Amino acid sequence: MPKKITTDLLDPRLLIKKVSESFIARHRPESQSTDWGQSLAMYGLLRGLRVDENPNVREYLRRWLSFHLAERVPVNYFCGSWSFALLYPEVLEEFEELQIPLQDTAERIYTFIRRNAIRNGEGILLHNVDLPNIYIDTVYYSAVLLAKLGTALDVPWEDEAIRQIALHLERLQDGDNAFFIHCEENNGGTRSQGSWARGNGWVMMTLAEILAVLDKKTARYRDVLSIFQHLTNALLEHQTKNGLWRTILDDRSAYEETSASAMFCFALAKAQNEHIALNRSSLSALNKAALGLANAVDKKGRVVGVSEGTWPGTIEYYKSLATGEWWWGTGAFLLAMAELAEAR
Repeated sequence: MPKKITTDLLDPRLLIKKVSESFIARHRPESQSTDWGQSLAMYGLLRGLRVDENPNVREYLRRWLSFHLAERVPVNYFCGSWSFALLYPEVLEEFEELQIPLQDTAERIYTFIRRNAIRNGEGILLHNVDLPNIYIDTVYYSAVLLAKLGTALDVPWEDEAIRQIALHLERLQDGDNAFFIHCEENNGGTRSQGSWARGNGWVMMTLAEILAVLDKKTARYRDVLSIFQHLTNALLEHQTKNGLWRTILDDRSAYEETSASAMFCFALAKAQNEHIALNRSSLSALNKAALGLANAVDKKGRVVGVSEGTWPGTIEYYKSLATGEWWWGTGAFLLAMAELAEAR
């Protein structure tokens, strides 16, 4: 485990620099795809660039962008293939030299989601052509992407984004508690077990990012805010003494998991930055989470304790997964630290 640090030594900017420089030193940009995990890592690097104006990070992102834009970013029925859109609208502002291919890619992804993506009879976006089921991940990789692309392209997005949030959360509620499961088969109805933390992390990130761009005077904003606050209150009850959350949120025998904890930290910090009132308990949880995440960075600058790629399964399956360094953990960590740096 990484060496414990004290609150006095916690500096989000230094952590962004350490993790970003470690990542770009060990991964050639052209070797990183535009799939969901890698795109989340690039989103974290881009977000961190606003805080730590590191020219090495900018050049790394420029090379990654140039390579994939020249190859034409693939867009297909898998919602993870749309994840390049996480970079908008900021990528248009940061890389003006790539405006034309960036604009074209944004339009292609937006059009595909609106016109070609697979939906069931209720209108719920399904995860992939070979996994035509209802996944909690899809909430983030549809609603948030529509909001980002809508902002960048100045096209409608609110109705469909809010609809996908409502439909997914209704179907994936974990019984009577406030949390959500990973997946439900669209036709068979078989459901995964347990309140999987990273899945609930996708939900918290979605709600925080959508709240940041909705009109605060609308009923729609108040509805999303109510869900956010309800889920936040439930999470506070299950934060560990180390400031993190377990991979099955309400199972004390499950291990602490870094990527979900970073997602929750990001959502709370973003809420604070968007002037969403957090009560004293929420602010305390945010500070504890920040310290817990700092302790998840090892001496080499790697964000560790991240559960591996995950299929829907039983509670025991989720608890058995190996942990290490993964793109989605690095991306969520950088997003959280960037929000914390701006909050301070």
